[in-house]
Amino acid sequence: MNNWAKLLPYWFLLFTIGFGWFILAPLVPLLGKSLGVGTPSVLLLVSMYGYTMVVLGLLAGWISAKFTVKAAIYYAAAISIIGLIGRSLFTSNYTGFIIFQIIAAAAYPLALAPVGSVADSISKEHAHTIIGVSVGILFLGLAFGSFLGPGLTSALSMSGALWFTAVLAILAAIWVIPGIKGYPTNYKGKSLHGVFKVGMIKNWWIGLSIASMSVMFGGIASTMLLHFHYPLSSALAYGGLLGGLAFLGSALGAIILPPIFEQYKAIRAGLILTSLLSLIFVTTLAYSLGFGPNIGLLVAAFFLFGFFGNAFWSMALTSTTRYVSDPAQSGFATSMYSVITNLGVAFVPVFLGPEFAVDAAVGVAVVFAIELIAFILSPMLKTSEAAPAKASTGRKVK
Repeated sequence: MNNWAKLLPYWFLLFTIGFGWFILAPLVPLLGKSLGVGTPSVLLLVSMYGYTMVVLGLLAGWISAKFTVKAAIYYAAAISIIGLIGRSLFTSNYTGFIIFQIIAAAAYPLALAPVGSVADSISKEHAHTIIGVSVGILFLGLAFGSFLGPGLTSALSMSGALWFTAVLAILAAIWVIPGIKGYPTNYKGKSLHGVFKVGMIKNWWIGLSIASMSVMFGGIASTMLLHFHYPLSSALAYGGLLGGLAFLGSALGAIILPPIFEQYKAIRAGLILTSLLSLIFVTTLAYSLGFGPNIGLLVAAFFLFGFFGNAFWSMALTSTTRYVSDPAQSGFATSMYSVITNLGVAFVPVFLGPEFAVDAAVGVAVVFAIELIAFILSPMLKTSEAAPAKASTGRKVK
């Protein structure tokens, strides 16, 4: 079986996880009414996927190392089905819905956190391409969920739209069970001792800076448009459009750019270029939202920040695998990166986002400073592979 063909069931699983996650975003008002809760409680449902990455990300990496990456993917497929079916049954009961949403969300870290092991076990020399496309397809699922959610709800009802996500998850599992049997298992049970390297902190800052800004601006777009006296209907419509474009840009950027830079052996140049363009477009985005929205400018800035920012994020993620020498440890390295990234998503938008409505100058300055540091760090990331550990007489390999 061709190695690239082995990735197709895994990629489809990631797509269904993203789709099931963000189909909720445009349905927030309907969910609130159906579940009998306020907007903050519904937004908690959407955020649950990020929280599960923080809590379970390292566990997912450990599972992929100790029991092979196939085990983590099988668990992800099974858990996604259980969670998505369960929440479809509790559309009028918030307690039941959030319990099964937590279960569904647990599939996200199990499937994505150990992506480094997937990449290294399939083709280490094409790790940037595999990780970039994997991350991109997850975001493509997010974008399609956001774009198609309202239409599916109109055609099938809200309950029908949620059942549609469960059906997709079942199809993904049916494909995954036979589809990943050929994944290598020769690294089963490897030690995780010494996986952490101080240099990874640079990568973590970049992951945190890009992801937190993406989520923050997607979350405050409608609020800031209302702040500048846009009608409610227009603010909500534009907010959904901008968020969807950011995800679409993120998907395309991660799928297109890392393979190009890898093909031409220009990963370091790609890191610098994408970090610079991310800095430019996120600053443009922040300034326009903070000091007077221009919709045309925001459409371009949201899409382009997503396009270049997620390519930068993806390559920084792959860079963490260069600190270790075998696929088992690669999965744990990418899991640590994912956990720190989602810690940023959990805290930065909450504290920095409201600042734009209070003092936009402070908000823009902080955004610029965070992304400037990421740009400065970009040429320092590790791009060469770690040397394999060698045993010496009388000593154990660490």
